[in-house]
Amino acid sequence: MIAKTTTGSDFVGALTYGAGQRQGRGKEPGEAPLLVVANVIPGSPKEMAQDMQAVAARSKRVQKPVWHTVLSWKAGEVVSQAQKVAAAKRYCELMGAPIDRHQVVVYEHRDKQHAHVHIYLNRVPIDGGPALRTDNNFYRQPAITRQISQELGMDPLPERRRSLKALDPTKEAARQRVSQALAQLLRQMDRAGEQWLALQLQKLAIEIRYTHDKGGVLRGVSFETDGVALRGQEVGYKGAQLREALAAPAGAAMEHKAEHEARPEVSPAFLQTLPPQRPKPARRKRHKR
Repeated sequence: MIAKTTTGSDFVGALTYGAGQRQGRGKEPGEAPLLVVANVIPGSPKEMAQDMQAVAARSKRVQKPVWHTVLSWKAGEVVSQAQKVAAAKRYCELMGAPIDRHQVVVYEHRDKQHAHVHIYLNRVPIDGGPALRTDNNFYRQPAITRQISQELGMDPLPERRRSLKALDPTKEAARQRVSQALAQLLRQMDRAGEQWLALQLQKLAIEIRYTHDKGGVLRGVSFETDGVALRGQEVGYKGAQLREALAAPAGAAMEHKAEHEARPEVSPAFLQTLPPQRPKPARRKRHKR
């Protein structure tokens, strides 16, 4: 089993396609049965899409709330409908969007030789929590589909198809190190701007390089650790994604605080080794005559 994911903003278009009702590409009856409906009032694709859009509108930050994943099995593999339903639900759970917190609609398509289902979920949860993140899908999905295949007793895909490319162990270790460091730092409530992030990563022996446009807007990012160079997209953060993550903290006060506090932490032991500073002479006030 493999997974391919895209994101978008049009629930109506997405569910219309899932139901096999897209204009000019209609499917025969029974070619696109509805398998799963969670936290959505069952109805036509348009009605369900409107329900999902209403929940997505609660978040002003999420511009692309539509998450569309195609789960596909290899040609000739016999997959029961119960297995397809279980695989779709388990996929949502492992990706961080359990069906008890997110709106999910799943259609099965029968227009190809191999079994496949289309999962449509709302990145904005119904309980008002944080939206489902889209970073690291490229690397997470192969491991998740392997886990689901093992849990449900399905045939694993050959290694040639299971991984997009053979990953160098050294580079993969570096990628995971940077990715985990970013995830932890960007969750901190006191996170600040680019300088703060660079200093925090420097403590972890990770170098970050920023690329800005003429207007000073962050456009690109790259990393290096243990002599391994990594692009931003390899660790789940392109320039725009990192810019959004840094700009989303605890409000404007945090941005102001960053200008003054984005400096490395200094241990008390180190401070004791410094020579005492001479007090500055008091400045005399001049009185106007």
